[in-house]
Amino acid sequence: MDNADTQHDVIVIGAGIAGLVAANRAAQLGKRVVVLEKGEDQKYLCNSRYTYGTFHINYTDVGADEDVIAGRIDACSDGTARKDLARAVARDGRRLMQWLRDEGLELVDLGGYQTNVLAPPWRKGAGLNWRGYSGDVALERLEQNLRRRQGRLLRGMRARALALAAGAIVVETDAAAGAQRFGAPFVVIADGGFPAGLDLIRAHICAAPEKLLARNGGSATGDGLRMVEALGAASTGLDKFYGHLHSRDAMRSTRLWPRPYVDEIAAASIVIDAGGSRFADEGLGGIFLSNAIARQPDPLGATIVFDQAVWDGAPGRGHAQPPNPLLPEAGGTLHRADTIAELAKLIGIAPQRLEDLVRAYNAAIDADTLHLLSPPRRRDRYKAWPIRTAPFYAIPICAAITTTMGGIVVDHNGAVLDRNDTPLPGLFAAGSTIGGLDGGPNAGYVGGLIKATIALRAAEAIAAS
Repeated sequence: MDNADTQHDVIVIGAGIAGLVAANRAAQLGKRVVVLEKGEDQKYLCNSRYTYGTFHINYTDVGADEDVIAGRIDACSDGTARKDLARAVARDGRRLMQWLRDEGLELVDLGGYQTNVLAPPWRKGAGLNWRGYSGDVALERLEQNLRRRQGRLLRGMRARALALAAGAIVVETDAAAGAQRFGAPFVVIADGGFPAGLDLIRAHICAAPEKLLARNGGSATGDGLRMVEALGAASTGLDKFYGHLHSRDAMRSTRLWPRPYVDEIAAASIVIDAGGSRFADEGLGGIFLSNAIARQPDPLGATIVFDQAVWDGAPGRGHAQPPNPLLPEAGGTLHRADTIAELAKLIGIAPQRLEDLVRAYNAAIDADTLHLLSPPRRRDRYKAWPIRTAPFYAIPICAAITTTMGGIVVDHNGAVLDRNDTPLPGLFAAGSTIGGLDGGPNAGYVGGLIKATIALRAAEAIAAS
């Protein structure tokens, strides 16, 4: 470890919420900690800076019964989630909330599954507004706490490689002042996955990643995943991501993301490709549809078709930041016509084709045969609304990627595992860089912020080693 800085017990890579939870908990337990953050600015951008701030477990209150939560995780992932990870999150999610409060973070109850939301919450208007809200405030407080505990947070330090040495791990970094090396017995990877890593997205998710809306902080490019895979670590579920459906105009206008999104409208209606055909089960919701659109030959060719009842009803107006009226107010395209045939012309589809599609869809609702459509549509999650009430509407949409669901394979304490399910000595991971919770064939979403529970457990496992 010649020329390596070895004055620390723990190196944390990434200063989002998961990284700062791991760093603070380790320092709280007596460990000397340094956090390496690739962002150079005082308010370095990352998903945690932009976060809406809701801690939930598959849209369930983190304080719910452990068995109920574990069952929800298993169901939403179609049985693909690791049982030990699911149990760890189900058991300790509530404890993480109390730990955050003890750290001075304020959590407010907005009702429903939003019982633990970072304050002050942002819930109005369109576009991106993060300064002084939720994640921004949380990161600032956690950094202050780390410094008070004599921990270090070094900006402008991009970790590029890991090397194993006798009793330690060496992290090689790029920095403005030149390459630097840090060595410690323990390393925690918490760099947020690869939602901004176009090469990894192209390899695992979408052949044209430039046609996905980058609904993220732009900093998580998959460095941690690459580094641990080079050491023999296993990865899982890299083909799924968490994201939403947005107006296609969001590709060129920041006023249209991260709010409003149009998931609820899509789940109530029909989503068609550029040729006028349905291609996925709308009843599985916006996150599933985002993944389905990403796999299309043209991810910028999808459109939602619906009617006035949907636009004026819960799908259009039910969200705190609803597409009706925010989408047209922010400049998003909203096609409107008095007949389905006229609407088809506006979106460039043969009128007869769209009329036949809508007629078959409405008939399937009436006959309770949505499951016989091609592709089939389920109705146990989202109500299928008929398309009968003029005027009729269409929204050209895009799929937006916020974070990746898959990633580094870890155990219940965040220990990084190799391809034989054996821990790699001294290596841990937490937050959105880990896999094994979200995903499955229907892109089931467990929750991004709640993965900081594994950061808490990782720090405690390190302290107990």
